[in-house]
Amino acid sequence: MPEPEKRVCSICGGGGFLYHEETDISELCRCKIAEMMLRHLCQTCGDKLGMAIARATTITKSPLFVLPDKSGEPFILDRTTENLHIKCVWVDLLSHLKLCLWSKGLISRFRIVTDENIKSVFLGNESYKYRAKGKRDDIKTFNSLSDLVGDEYEFVIIRLGQLGYKNIAAAGAVQEALMIRDAAQRPTWIIEEPASGAFKPGHHTWSEELQWFIDQHFKVIDMQREGDDRVFEQHGYQGAEDITGGVEDVSPSSPAVRPVRAPRRETEISTDDFDLGPLTDSKPKWGNKSGWKPKKGGGGGPV
Repeated sequence: MPEPEKRVCSICGGGGFLYHEETDISELCRCKIAEMMLRHLCQTCGDKLGMAIARATTITKSPLFVLPDKSGEPFILDRTTENLHIKCVWVDLLSHLKLCLWSKGLISRFRIVTDENIKSVFLGNESYKYRAKGKRDDIKTFNSLSDLVGDEYEFVIIRLGQLGYKNIAAAGAVQEALMIRDAAQRPTWIIEEPASGAFKPGHHTWSEELQWFIDQHFKVIDMQREGDDRVFEQHGYQGAEDITGGVEDVSPSSPAVRPVRAPRRETEISTDDFDLGPLTDSKPKWGNKSGWKPKKGGGGGPV
């Protein structure tokens, strides 16, 4: 895990613990909890994504998650227990993930994957046998989609639009992953990004069968709003290569990139962009495990 910028905590002086003389009890300082949470995020998501979530702007309210007013009370809103098809710019979603994952605590078992990850595992490219003999014991391997998104994970996020080209197996692989989640009665979020085009014919992961399955089991949450115009490299759908010209890092002024409307944040934002300490006066609910909630009005249980 990458080392964060060193700074001395003003609460504990860098010791990591707080001692209460009246009760003769020591407890972890918020800086120590933040350090442990950062390690948890990096070990679960990888260093790059873990750090991105940790450094996202701290918010205290979200259309996906709302903390309780008082310590010890249940979450006012927890949509990690539902199947959601979220339409949102990925970088904007990181603050919402930070709120959700931090509140769930260190014992929470979750996974964030892409449609490219699912396709690769489905084709056996990340299995133990496929890895070189000198490396197979040193890197994480997935012999099946159950290893990647199975019932051991309370919550899974699947990010669509990460395939560089159309693959005939991709849609079926994603549907199989969702069916594994469905059989385990575990909740899943599917993330559709504006930069990867609408999830419809032409999208590298789209199929009629997969679209039907998602429509039957997932509720759509559109977090895009009229707001600032931002430019994103287009990817993940037929024709994106022509728009971006195959350039990986394109400046906003480049005529090869088309502008994409981005949502305006409407959540309460803290001034501290990195601190993963308690987001309210209440302590994090390290052991909170809410059960899944079926979609109202039918449509099946979590996938």
